Amino acid sequence: MTTSTEARSGLMGGRAIAVLIMLFLFQTLNFFDKLVFGLSAVPMMKELGLSPKEFGLIGSSFFLLFSLSGMAVGMFVVGRFPVKWLLLIMAGVWSATQLPIFFSSSIAVLVLCRIILGAGEGPGLPTALHACYNWFPADRRSVPSAVVLQGISVGLLAGGPILTYVIVNYGWRTGFLFCGLLGLVWMAGWFFIGGEGPYSAAHGPEATAAKDKALPVRVLWGDATVIGVIIMSTASYWIVGMSATWLPPFLQLGLGYKQVDVGWVISGIYLFQSPLLLGGSWLTQYLQRKGFSLRACLGHASGLALLAAGCALLLSIVTTGPLQLACVAIAFAAPSLTTIFGPVALGAIAPAVQRGRLIVVIYSGNAASALVSNALTGWIVGEAGSNVPLGYAHAMTFTASVLITGAISAFALIFPERTIARFARTTQDPSSSSAVAAAST
Repeated sequence: MTTSTEARSGLMGGRAIAVLIMLFLFQTLNFFDKLVFGLSAVPMMKELGLSPKEFGLIGSSFFLLFSLSGMAVGMFVVGRFPVKWLLLIMAGVWSATQLPIFFSSSIAVLVLCRIILGAGEGPGLPTALHACYNWFPADRRSVPSAVVLQGISVGLLAGGPILTYVIVNYGWRTGFLFCGLLGLVWMAGWFFIGGEGPYSAAHGPEATAAKDKALPVRVLWGDATVIGVIIMSTASYWIVGMSATWLPPFLQLGLGYKQVDVGWVISGIYLFQSPLLLGGSWLTQYLQRKGFSLRACLGHASGLALLAAGCALLLSIVTTGPLQLACVAIAFAAPSLTTIFGPVALGAIAPAVQRGRLIVVIYSGNAASALVSNALTGWIVGEAGSNVPLGYAHAMTFTASVLITGAISAFALIFPERTIARFARTTQDPSSSSAVAAAST
């Protein structure tokens, strides 16, 4: 019996690793799909006769449904359908929106494909993290989460040279075709590897038991830890979402780096981000298994990440040389740690049947802060008139205040152990049974 149990455990462990690799590749594919548009900018604008303003509007169309679709999927889809098929459908949407661009010269088709792609990618990362949690226990989720997020860094680092080679040698349209075909290959692999893990709430009696333990909506969403994660994650995405648009001009026009050096600096930041995510997630997971509290490993860690980022961003304005570069790297890389700690905290406190919905809604909805941060940063910089460096200094000072606010919320509100105890009392209270039933429908 023991041998049989050990063999099954080993089989499940191998399957979990295979699923993790596929989720890593899912995120890599995600950022290939994002990069191909920007890398195709010059030849696309020339062939289609697009002005920079028109090209910018087409680019912004990607975010039109990004947050809304993610929140809709989180509220109405996740928890009701197997996550295997959700990810398969998302990847199918990604591929389906790349292929028409190869065959069409219509700007309307291009805009429509970008809008649908944004809608398909909105729930991508949080749903992938939810799928990851189905295969790993609560005290071993930080490192797998970091591995999934590494797909972003690899997508950015590998996508640049690979897609540039395809575009330069075979044309910009082929870049979109290449991404579409990669998506189809991933779908084939996921079809055979993906599935509901042992920590999901998707099968028979386990699903029924999980529904019986569902919390009333007002209890779940009104909890201090959940509110703290919402504020913290929104503050984090403020800078994560604006980095692609404003980090290059901040380095060049705000800090005075030469255009030829900006690309190397940005690559260095992403290279720094990879060991930071893996190291930070491993450390918090190790400390958690050694008996440190979830509050320390997830709440305090999130607060420290945002506090360090905010302080580093302020220092980057007044320092020079290697110290300045180190401050910029910390400011733009450290907030990504909260994309690990926040979902892990939510996964630890929420009932299995509500976990995916909670994570997907929060980590899709917080992307709306990128729309505000991009627009507000441009307004602050513009208000400085001809003194452009001063404008960027003001914009980054405001961004630092947002990060520090997120840090304060993490320190003050995220108490996972307290939340778990409170939720346990709620599910044991017979008077809440009607509300529980309403929450699970």
